Amino acid sequence: MTSPQPWKFDFASTAAQVANDSSKRYADPPGYVGSKDIAAKGHKGGKSMEVDQELLKVKKAWDVALAPGKQLPMQAFMLWMSGNSVQIFSVAITAMLMFSPIKALFSMSQVFERYETVSPVKVHFTDSKLALPKVTFIAMQILTILLGMWKLNAMGLLPTSHSDWLAFLDPKTPIEYAA
Repeated sequence: MTSPQPWKFDFASTAAQVANDSSKRYADPPGYVGSKDIAAKGHKGGKSMEVDQELLKVKKAWDVALAPGKQLPMQAFMLWMSGNSVQIFSVAITAMLMFSPIKALFSMSQVFERYETVSPVKVHFTDSKLALPKVTFIAMQILTILLGMWKLNAMGLLPTSHSDWLAFLDPKTPIEYAA
């Protein structure tokens, strides 16, 4: 008598074995969460759920902090398309680029307050979990302002040469007069 071939599958005998055997013969596939696992996870307590919520808040705070950096390439393209001459369109785009990050910096506390956790004790800024996202948000807004300053310089609206400051210099007094 020959042994059963390993590639052959007998449905009748397997169904009877599974009905009699209470333990699992096969491991669950990756990513599958059975109802027993969900029920066991729910009985762990609320602490792990609070930690998950805290991690989710920090992740969303990082998304908010990095959002201005994701807009930089599009804003740079808009500045390039507006040209370097002083026209109403290029000045309006540059003004929008300069004032938007300033308004965002002044409203930073409202932007990040939904991601703060309520704590009974006062937490120092450097000990906060949102310290790095806030610093990143500030850095991205400063990069946007610097992009606007570069555009103002390219249009010639920033006083960077000596001739821009002639009104504030004393006139030279001649040492000698020729008649």
